[in-house]
Amino acid sequence: MSSASQRLESLKNQVLYSGPATGKEDIARERANTSFDIEAMKRFWAGGQESYDAMQKAYAMIKDDPELIVQAPRNFHELSREEHREFTMGQIFKSVQLFQDIKDPKMLEALRMALIQYSESFSMRFYVHEFLFKGALNMFGTEEQKEEWLPKIAKCQVFGCFAMTELGHSSFLRGLETRATFDVERDEFVIESPSVTATKWWIGMAAHTATHTVALCQTYIHGKNHGINWFIVPLHDRVDGELVPGVITGDIGAKYGRSGLDNGWIQFKGVRVPRGNLLGKWVSVTRDGTFNPAPNPAVMYGTLIPERLSVTTGCQIMMGQALLIAARYGVVRRQGAKNQQIMDYQSHCVNLMPGIAFQYVLRLTERVLQAQFQNLTSDGKMDPKTYLENVGDMHAVSASFKAASTWFGSEVLENCRRACGGHAYSAYNSIGAIIQDWGVVTTGAGDNVVLLQQTGKYLLYGFKEVIEGRSARGSIEYLNQYQEWLAQDSCKVDDERDWLQPSIAADVLTWIIIKQVCRSLDKTFRTNYQEAFNDNMLHIVRVAEVQCFTHLLKTYITAIDDLEKEQSNATNNTDLADIPTLKKLASLWGLHVLFKYMDFATMEGYLTATQARSIQHLYYKTCMDLRKDVIGLTDSWGIPDFIHKAPIGRYDGDIYPDYLKTLVNAPGCFGPPPYHSKYIKPLTDPSLNP
Repeated sequence: MSSASQRLESLKNQVLYSGPATGKEDIARERANTSFDIEAMKRFWAGGQESYDAMQKAYAMIKDDPELIVQAPRNFHELSREEHREFTMGQIFKSVQLFQDIKDPKMLEALRMALIQYSESFSMRFYVHEFLFKGALNMFGTEEQKEEWLPKIAKCQVFGCFAMTELGHSSFLRGLETRATFDVERDEFVIESPSVTATKWWIGMAAHTATHTVALCQTYIHGKNHGINWFIVPLHDRVDGELVPGVITGDIGAKYGRSGLDNGWIQFKGVRVPRGNLLGKWVSVTRDGTFNPAPNPAVMYGTLIPERLSVTTGCQIMMGQALLIAARYGVVRRQGAKNQQIMDYQSHCVNLMPGIAFQYVLRLTERVLQAQFQNLTSDGKMDPKTYLENVGDMHAVSASFKAASTWFGSEVLENCRRACGGHAYSAYNSIGAIIQDWGVVTTGAGDNVVLLQQTGKYLLYGFKEVIEGRSARGSIEYLNQYQEWLAQDSCKVDDERDWLQPSIAADVLTWIIIKQVCRSLDKTFRTNYQEAFNDNMLHIVRVAEVQCFTHLLKTYITAIDDLEKEQSNATNNTDLADIPTLKKLASLWGLHVLFKYMDFATMEGYLTATQARSIQHLYYKTCMDLRKDVIGLTDSWGIPDFIHKAPIGRYDGDIYPDYLKTLVNAPGCFGPPPYHSKYIKPLTDPSLNP
């Protein structure tokens, strides 16, 4: 061992790790005082005993595998972009081998979920291939196309990506430029990027990994544009990884987050693909160039709905880790003259508790909405008539769900960062990395402002149809009773305790939506529509937020009621959710949304100042009432320490020694830096700078 290495080891051995910190005792007491059975809630959160057991096996399977989890002394947060890319692809390689050996569907899903929780870069690589590329085949492909491609996708004999967004075009898909022109003589489509703004942009896995893509293109046949359709286009050779003729792809380069994902750009220069590469479930082209269109152009946007719904799974993972870290830090950290836990301060608790409640709202409502979409599509075997009757409402729900949820999630993450003070600025404590990885979800899968505009338009047109004598359905069915709602000129709640009933909060929010849609409708349809819509856009976007959060609240209330009935008839009591706790969280979420948007009602005179003060008082009080369960509620998500990676979020509460050890083991912690002799010594050495 060199003298420098010996000095380094000596310094490490001299570092003081012990002290008067009471973290272990504090967090143990928190768990002991939780008002519900944490282990039972863990099983409920996981989806039952079998799913919970599968997750524990999955965590054990990956925890010590260096190909799947960065092992000490290396640290995940210190990976360079190149190292992160290689490590993530190594995870994919190893996971493919593991997936093929696992026959139990629950175990397979658990292993996928464990790896997704560990790395957002792995999550996105897996998601692009398995959900976007494969999902497009399922949604738009014929049975013959599925038979050809799905087995290859399952074995990763091909890697796929999803080429929709362009450099100059994103949310307005009808404006995409990439062309697929049918060459009748050769029975092929020619894929072309006609301009720089037609370059496919931000395409996950396009830079290095994807052998193929599904590309959304304007379809030209005999000189006529038949609109946008999906095509399978080769990118990289499956053997040597080189680009196929006519394709140019490059790396997007340094990004704000998810550096393990090879986002790329694509230009097509006369790439020829067989006519059979047009995904043909809904559309087809005959040998002579006759185009048979889809029954409704809306079906070509079908992949956007599951994409937006699935964003909420990632939201729960990232928000869950940040909230868990902040909660554990909040009960271990002590501050002030009385040296009390900072979680006991109202300013701290009220900042975090709504996010924790939102996690449970998301968990239950996501299950409901995903089930509704699966029933609608039947894994690509949907009935066209039923699908077209319901896809509009599902599109509006998924658009607002994704937009409003990810915006609120941004607030939650920032609150978590602030709740941990300066320690959250350390990369080792994960929250900064989570915030960086989060940024894309507010823009990807549709810009949030645009999505909420679409939901706003859906509300306006739904209301207009009701006024004209037709019926609204689905998430806006309540508009059919608009006259009864508008007949209420004031809220009749007198007893402050009634605000704890989430159904009352939902009623007030419903009145707000109807009143504000009525106002917007009057402005937009009695004047120039486009001009009036733009003049009222911020108002409409905010009303769409209320629509989303109210729909979530109503869905959550119904889900709890159904769960309570189901559990009352259950014979197995080992994995039952604590219904009173879920109801408290419903009360908090209802109060949170009402508190956030009650200005709509107070400006209209529907709520009095006294009622508004009561809502505020109960909102704060309900947050503090749930304070005692903050560790139990976050423990119930079952996130192991090696998944969230943050020393200040340790399960046992012994945060300070572990945090310091992490820094001591980091490269460059001790000793002069490499640039000392070049820049520091010439200034500080008296012999060189007298």
